[in-house]
Amino acid sequence: MIHATLAITIAYLLGCFNTGYYLVRMLTGQDIRTLASGGSGSRNVGRLLGAKGFVITLIGDAGKGMAAVWLGRYLALEPWQLYCVLLAVTTGHIFPAQLDFRGGKGFATLAGGLLILSPSLLLTGFLLSVLILLVVRRTTKAGLLALACTPVIMAFQRICNGQPWWSHESGVYFLLVLLVLYAHRSNIRNDFFRSDTDAPKE
Repeated sequence: MIHATLAITIAYLLGCFNTGYYLVRMLTGQDIRTLASGGSGSRNVGRLLGAKGFVITLIGDAGKGMAAVWLGRYLALEPWQLYCVLLAVTTGHIFPAQLDFRGGKGFATLAGGLLILSPSLLLTGFLLSVLILLVVRRTTKAGLLALACTPVIMAFQRICNGQPWWSHESGVYFLLVLLVLYAHRSNIRNDFFRSDTDAPKE
């Protein structure tokens, strides 16, 4: 349990290093959270710094998730504890203490961790988002819909593997998905609940 507590604590602190925020602050002196969409993720950073900023932020944010899960595996944590580590690093990214708990939205960090924890779940979710994108024509909306479906996909994969559909890992992952969806609440309001008459006039 000591190893799990240590890994979760380090994961949160690692998540607090918000790649986009510090990259923009270092190069321009500005706060990315006050610019364009107000996010600190790769897409908003890319609007300001171009393709290099997009790639660096994406790699940094995803890399945090990967590093946190790798640390958990190095400390020989149980599978459900590894999901707790991923939850912690994603929480740090979304709610960094040193930035007044105003960070990013956690999508890339979650994906980075899943790349190690459950690459099949990540791949299935990605393919589903591509299929949804063909219908809705909005990348964020497609990604959020696919993300919301991944707990069901996880349960289906477990059943196919002869395991109970629900487990400690499933429970923690469900909380993780809810956290990332909460971080995207403004996108959800705009993409799912705003009528055409509410849309800004061009």
